[in-house]
Amino acid sequence: MDIKLKGVVKNGGKWKKPGDIIRKVDDEIAEDLIAQGYAEEIEALPDDDAAELQELRERAKLLGVSNAGRLGKEKLLEGISEKHSDLQMKAAELGIEGTEDKSVEDLISAIAEAEKK
Repeated sequence: MDIKLKGVVKNGGKWKKPGDIIRKVDDEIAEDLIAQGYAEEIEALPDDDAAELQELRERAKLLGVSNAGRLGKEKLLEGISEKHSDLQMKAAELGIEGTEDKSVEDLISAIAEAEKK
């Protein structure tokens, strides 16, 4: 549970002041602070790590990284980097210029266009 403090509270060995927001507080502790008037519940923010991981997985799938749906962040980044390098080499072989500056999507479309010719 996420809470916004209304009073002075000690959290993790540090004093927090009114107006501070504390994320992922144990429900029992948060409810106790709310009942005592020291805090109020606020809407939880979406988990940025989960959103970032999902975005990486979608990008990896677009590039054809195997097992992209099951890989962790490090392996996804590694797989994406390898596939991006492969695309850059293929684009260079096809005579496409400026491959270093192109996004993955631009490389894919440029390679498809060059292969049509």
